[in-house]
Amino acid sequence: MNTFVIALLSVAIVVFVGWLAGKLNIIPAHVDNAFSIFILKFSLPLLLFYSSVTTPVTQMLDPKINGAFAVSLIGMFILMFVTHKLIYKRSLQASAESAFVCAYPNSAFLGIPLMLSIVGNSAMVPIVISNIIVGVFIIPATLIMIEIGVMGNDKQVNIRHILLRVLKTPLIILPLCGIVLAALGVKLPEVIAHPCQMLGSTTPGISLFTLGLIMSRFKIRFSKLATMNIFSKNLLHPFLMVGIVQLFGLTGIVAKELIVLCALPTAITATIFSVTFEVEPEINVSSTILGTILSMVTVFGFLWWLKL
Repeated sequence: MNTFVIALLSVAIVVFVGWLAGKLNIIPAHVDNAFSIFILKFSLPLLLFYSSVTTPVTQMLDPKINGAFAVSLIGMFILMFVTHKLIYKRSLQASAESAFVCAYPNSAFLGIPLMLSIVGNSAMVPIVISNIIVGVFIIPATLIMIEIGVMGNDKQVNIRHILLRVLKTPLIILPLCGIVLAALGVKLPEVIAHPCQMLGSTTPGISLFTLGLIMSRFKIRFSKLATMNIFSKNLLHPFLMVGIVQLFGLTGIVAKELIVLCALPTAITATIFSVTFEVEPEINVSSTILGTILSMVTVFGFLWWLKL
């Protein structure tokens, strides 16, 4: 638990530095987009690529862990999309973005230090799997619906064109390439692996700093939709995973890790998506920041309940 507190405090400090840089106009607002582009097109895709290509494929293809995570993440995405679209009557792009916020846990930045201290190196396998599932399924779905939503009801919307654009997105193609190379037993030469690792390792710090910049541009507040997002991510998602691990026959430390990973607050990437595509950023930034603060209580609760 102390590890989680240290991880959260570290996150808070880096976010605060970014917020200060924006609030004091050390970094002007028009530069913010450059940070987002770097994360979404370079550092995060390379981080997922390096993680997938260096993880033993037999571990990545564990049917129970993959199945449980796929059902949990994709199921949560679909559930929240339907909720926001049909119950709250929101636009296609806003519903997709909120579903992304509710379904994508911060497994990379908070999950890695927390689970490594509890489980050890084997904890990396579910973390890599969760990010690959998001990269291969949820991010493409979100991008497609945002594209269609932004275009409006134009009958000339070209689904084939949108799909091609999605497939060219680094966040999609690089993790897939990593899985293929791992399956073929290809080992990256050091001259390629080292730069990928160097750029990928910048993702946590730059993402948190960028979140701080984004915070300085928007008013953070509890709204009906932000509260709904926080409840769904911090509480509903892990309880959903409790049922799913039983469905897939997972027990012991692996089952507990999957539940804790789903209890983590929203990933920074989901917020950056909201700002980059201008999909109600104030709601989603508030969901991420306030959800992360409240996770101090909810994650502690799950760690205590699971006796970790």
